[in-house]
Amino acid sequence: QRPFQHLQTQAKACGYKGLGEWVWERGQECTTPAPSPKIQSFSKMMPIKSLVFRLALFLSLACGFLACTGQEPSGPVLVMAGGSGPEEVHVQKQLAAFHRAHPDIRVVYQSTPSSASSRHTLFVTWLSSRSAEVDILNLDVIWTPEFAAAGWILPLEDFLAEGPLDLADFLPAGLACSRYRGKLFALPWYVDAGLLYYRRDLYDALGLPLPRTFSDLDKVRALQDKFNIPYGFVFQGQSYEGLVCVVLEFFWSNGGQVFDNEGRLVLDSPPNRQALALLVDLIYRQHVSPLAVTTFLEEDCRYAFQEGYAVLMRNWPYAYTLMEQPGSPVKRKFALLPPLQGPKARSVAVLGGGALAVNALSRHPREAMQLIRFLLKPENLRQRALALGMLPPLKSLYADPALTAKFPYLTSLKEVFFTARPRPITPLYSLISDILRLHFSRALTQQETPEEALSRGQAEIAALLARFQPPGGSP
Repeated sequence: QRPFQHLQTQAKACGYKGLGEWVWERGQECTTPAPSPKIQSFSKMMPIKSLVFRLALFLSLACGFLACTGQEPSGPVLVMAGGSGPEEVHVQKQLAAFHRAHPDIRVVYQSTPSSASSRHTLFVTWLSSRSAEVDILNLDVIWTPEFAAAGWILPLEDFLAEGPLDLADFLPAGLACSRYRGKLFALPWYVDAGLLYYRRDLYDALGLPLPRTFSDLDKVRALQDKFNIPYGFVFQGQSYEGLVCVVLEFFWSNGGQVFDNEGRLVLDSPPNRQALALLVDLIYRQHVSPLAVTTFLEEDCRYAFQEGYAVLMRNWPYAYTLMEQPGSPVKRKFALLPPLQGPKARSVAVLGGGALAVNALSRHPREAMQLIRFLLKPENLRQRALALGMLPPLKSLYADPALTAKFPYLTSLKEVFFTARPRPITPLYSLISDILRLHFSRALTQQETPEEALSRGQAEIAALLARFQPPGGSP
């Protein structure tokens, strides 16, 4: 994993397009230092890795079907790549239901790492090697433009007329993330949006107004002191995509943007400087957030909040179900609100989630779309949400009695999901995110001032766009 990330980093500085291509393998000149022998050795190993994967996949197909049927499958065999753990267990149940409805189509599930960055690396390796073994890919919502621009996934419009699928019922932001240059390349499978968790029991005890604005963070210190709680507000502060989501929510909820409505880069702006400075001040001046937050991932935040160490937490919806389980110290003691907002803007959450796409080299694209349509049926999306806490991409399900009973916050917070905003929709997003997370992290650890972080980030993204501007002129 580490050498591959290094390989990508070297390649980005040397002509990497974000599309799984490395210039030194194409014989182009490179002004940056050549990769080390270790990196070169890893690059040469990539075809071997692909061969090992194909062999393993072939064996899993053969063993799986012979064990179940005693004979080789006669119809098409689809391979679906997705998450592991509880998600894999649930998807396997739905795949079994699909096979009962379509006995001529067999599906093998290939589990992949739960870490988004590790899964992205794996998918890039498979697809850049022109592998046709995997038919259906579970993509993070931010990957679709990159994979579409590379030609790795199929446009889906031609398949939509072959079965019922009401695109008007999908959340608009989810569909926006699934398009590239006006064409639909994926279909949302589940959605996420950033939410503010707060200790309702503590606010009720002191009769404080609910935390809705940046200025309400000033009152958190009183709760910490009164109830001897070490942390006021915890969020994902480590240098990774979670930090980018947190900072973008603060930007947007303060009237800022990364790109304006005309596509101009406006990262270094007064609203963004104010929002980033606030996050820094929460750590070093107000002492509402601990210094340790600069190392926190989602689960670090959940643990701190669930164990009673924090008053407020920014996190995704998945944490709700876990913290309402029997034995949780905060069971029935917390509630959810939209992200905090600034004085002249409204609250805006970052859209997260996953989408289903078809490998451009799939031998069975129509059968793959049959499976996608099956998984996106309302009853299957409802089952997935109830089992995994992964919320559906369909607007109509946010009034579903079973879901609102399991997730009561859907009734009051459905607009958070309906208006959640996607991160910049561009094939270059992974590279842009690398720049953002670097400078956001440096600001939170006081290696740069907020002004320096945004000024340098603006300059580096501008240079990236100038060098790697896709055909047509938009990022």
